[in-house]
Amino acid sequence: MRRLKLWVQSRFMHSIRNYISQLRRFQGNARLYLLYSFASGFAMGIMRLLFNFYVLSLGHDRGFLGLLVALPPLVITFAAIPAGMLGHRFGHRSTLIAGAALTVASVLGISLSTAAIGLVLFSISRGLSRTLLTVSSAPFMAENSEASERTHLFSVQFATRMLASFFGLLLAGVLPTAVAWVLRIGAEDPMAYRASLWVGAGLLAVAILPLVRMPQLPKAIEPRPSPKLREMFRAPWQLVRLFLPQVLIGFGAGVLVPFLNVYFRTKFGLSDSVIGVLYAFQSVAMAIALLVAPIVAERLRRVRAVVIVQLLSIPFLILLGYAPLVSLSAIGFLARASLMNMGNPLYTAFAMESVAPVRRPTASALMQMSWQGTRSLGAFVSGHLQEGPGFSALFPITIGCYLAASALMYAFFGRSDRGSEDGRART
Repeated sequence: MRRLKLWVQSRFMHSIRNYISQLRRFQGNARLYLLYSFASGFAMGIMRLLFNFYVLSLGHDRGFLGLLVALPPLVITFAAIPAGMLGHRFGHRSTLIAGAALTVASVLGISLSTAAIGLVLFSISRGLSRTLLTVSSAPFMAENSEASERTHLFSVQFATRMLASFFGLLLAGVLPTAVAWVLRIGAEDPMAYRASLWVGAGLLAVAILPLVRMPQLPKAIEPRPSPKLREMFRAPWQLVRLFLPQVLIGFGAGVLVPFLNVYFRTKFGLSDSVIGVLYAFQSVAMAIALLVAPIVAERLRRVRAVVIVQLLSIPFLILLGYAPLVSLSAIGFLARASLMNMGNPLYTAFAMESVAPVRRPTASALMQMSWQGTRSLGAFVSGHLQEGPGFSALFPITIGCYLAASALMYAFFGRSDRGSEDGRART
């Protein structure tokens, strides 16, 4: 027994030392990108909590809210491939800066809009900004890291953003109340939410600074002219296998996840500040899970780890949706998000290493299209279902999608993800 205990301690310390060693190897641009991720994650925590409440405070119904939530991922679906080609042509650093600047303008535009047309236009603009950021993120990290450290970089980047979101969500929970006290208006008045979004826009502007400080790529690895579409889509079955599970996950997530703050207010009558605290602790739980993800991947291999954590999240999703007490529902809320999101960086890193470097922008674009397109459809459907049967109809849809996606991942890669572990492109 003592020998087993010593062996476990030895393996644990070895994993920790290896983890720290990988963190120290991060390149300068990767470190600056982590700083941007923290700053922008803090700011977007405000948007994440208050956007839905702002739209509803203007008097719009949930069907229209569903449309607005659906627009950004819908834009990503159609703009992902052109954005990937722009990133390959002009460099991922440039497209990241452009996307970050457009994000600031979009949040300001949304906060200043009251009419439906303005909210729609700036939601489309927000979708364009997210396209530039999300499509360029994975290839940028891949080209600024070695294969041995890539899983750690992807996981730390996701975790950094989630940890920063903790502070942003805490601030978002009290900002409308503070603004209302200063202006002598109601805490759910549109102006209280509008001023809170202005704070978020200011923080997003500050977050651009680390991106601007990044040095240009050396001449030897400057972005080449964009490859032809025929070359980018060579071996299509490999791409289909990589991204078909994301189609199902995107729809399941889109139906439910963007509206969980409305769910807690509707079912349990929670205030903005309480929901903000709940979301903040969710971000901390997700950050911890993301930091643990590389250690799990070392033991189980990446795809198997993704499948296992996704399946483990489903009982907690059931608890979230059907528990009669808010305390139990909150436990499900925290655990589901932690487990489900633990697999994101693992699968993204796996996808980036499963294709040749020249095709990484295309792979990143297709990952966003496959996930965001069905997420958009799910959000649109959800808005109308909430107007009818309500949230009771949404949870079974999400559960079914997660189960099917996990089965496909295991069928496609669960028995043979060894080839991507050594960092060599398979196609």
